[in-house]
Amino acid sequence: MYRREGEDSPPMDEQAIREGLYETPFIQHRITSGYIRIMDGAHSLPAFWAHPQIGGSFPGLVLIHSERGLNNQIRIRVRRFAELGYYVIAPELFGATFNTNDLEICRAALCKGGDSAVSSALQVLRTHNRVNRRLGVVGWGAGGEVAFRMALTQPDLRAVVIFGGNPQPFLSELHNDQAAILAFYGDDDPEVTPVMLNQMWKELAQSKARWQMIVYPNVANNFKDEESPRYHPYYAADAWRRCTEFLHEILEPPAPTIHLKTDEVT
Repeated sequence: MYRREGEDSPPMDEQAIREGLYETPFIQHRITSGYIRIMDGAHSLPAFWAHPQIGGSFPGLVLIHSERGLNNQIRIRVRRFAELGYYVIAPELFGATFNTNDLEICRAALCKGGDSAVSSALQVLRTHNRVNRRLGVVGWGAGGEVAFRMALTQPDLRAVVIFGGNPQPFLSELHNDQAAILAFYGDDDPEVTPVMLNQMWKELAQSKARWQMIVYPNVANNFKDEESPRYHPYYAADAWRRCTEFLHEILEPPAPTIHLKTDEVT
């Protein structure tokens, strides 16, 4: 693996990576999860959300699914982030009536209508009485492209994580980004080429914001998709660790309060 980034990263902890895809060193919250509906203008959209059951105020995250939709992998990630101390919403960006397995049609629909739905989900978090002002987004595939646009259009975003989003439409604007960006790519992807990644690196190098690019060798950008034949569990686990540590540092989610019994106090 090689890295191109705006600042140094801690070395990989190989033992931690072997322990499992969603393992974390952070103490986890008990959570509540389920489906809700959010308003996007005059339309009501389904969304999956999760949050800690008890505690004070928490950072907010919007997860932006790929062209594969709001599937079980995304719902699992919603719960995992909530366990780490976030209020998390993943809106269904295709809407309830969208029905196709053509990934190109799905990608086009997501890129066309995703911005409005994600902006609405962010507004839900902004106005929730248990969400503080620390907000972030995480996007996969075509959802990563929406995350790019959020980074450039939502000035109160503090953190943006991108898994494989095509940077080409945003290269000339990335130097204006104000949110901290962490981006993951494979160097063997048919759509996001090494030339594009070099251009992205040069643009981010001009940004005053914090940024990191992690590029894994010999894999495509769907290395984290557990349903893909190109899924790479080692890189997927490494990316999860880096993602959670990055968000923890930027958004500062609180650890759960632990109440000890009298006989447990020494």
